[in-house]
Amino acid sequence: MPQTGIIIVNYNGKDVIIDCLRALERQSLKDFDLIIVDNGSSDNSLDLIRNFSPKHSFIDPPKIVALNSNKGFAAGNSAGLGHTEADYVAVLNNDAEPERNWLRDLVIAMETNPNAGICASKLIVHGADIIDSAGDGYATSLKAFKRGEGENSRQYVSQEHIFGACAGAALYRRKMLDEIGFFDDDFFLIHEDTDLNFRAQLAGWKVAYVPSARVYHKVRSTIGPMSDMAVYYTLRNSEFVRIKNVPFSVFLRCLPSFILGAVSELIYFAVKHGKLGLYLKAKKDAIKNVSKFLPKRKKILSMKKVDDRYILDMMTSVWNRQFFFSKVKKFVQS
Repeated sequence: MPQTGIIIVNYNGKDVIIDCLRALERQSLKDFDLIIVDNGSSDNSLDLIRNFSPKHSFIDPPKIVALNSNKGFAAGNSAGLGHTEADYVAVLNNDAEPERNWLRDLVIAMETNPNAGICASKLIVHGADIIDSAGDGYATSLKAFKRGEGENSRQYVSQEHIFGACAGAALYRRKMLDEIGFFDDDFFLIHEDTDLNFRAQLAGWKVAYVPSARVYHKVRSTIGPMSDMAVYYTLRNSEFVRIKNVPFSVFLRCLPSFILGAVSELIYFAVKHGKLGLYLKAKKDAIKNVSKFLPKRKKILSMKKVDDRYILDMMTSVWNRQFFFSKVKKFVQS
């Protein structure tokens, strides 16, 4: 049995999926399960995948899981998880192209960090020399952010423990997933990785950032950076993360920063981008789902193995100079 399984969720990826698969063919670590979950694509990408598979140079043929409708990124990955028994499970976006040693370096990092439940890749914007994500952080505004986003790709070169990994390209320890669960299907897409990162931190698992595990990412090629879908799930699911995971004492300590972040978020989406109606719908839908998430919160916090001081120390202050000015720059330019 291969030590590692790789899950790719595809949805209408005819322009990107074959490049992703070719990049996996070139991996130096070749013994892995490959599971491709098609989320009810309406383009011809599933045909492209099926035509590609017999000609591949993988050790084992890819397993194709064809869903009859779009179940979302979270549920798509969940559907793929049952098709591998590997000790390590990687998730990879269909619009991502990993370098040759990507998987090897993630596995080495996992094996040399027995307390690590997650290993994060370095995602670089495809065709550019700038970072998409050097792992994920979580700010005292109680919202996730991409570390290093927009900065030169030659930065963030040290392996270190961070808050979380972007699920566009990450490796998870199966033992951890058996303990705390995988992605929450109720998120559909966006911030499902933030939720998993937070659960891992609360349960005492470490997240290792592996800068040599480089991946070139065609950022949000499926849903677009400011589409109604992206905005809605970003705004709704950030609330789901807070409801499920943030201990009450941490919330109180972060309250001033949270208020500042909430006001900034409202101005950015509702005023600057004219999406007030979508903003209100997302927040309303989050409130409507509180009763569904409270039992999940109870279970998560019952498994908590670290104190609140540790969680606060892993978070990034909104007054951190680098973080603050990066957010101001993004607010002005995007």
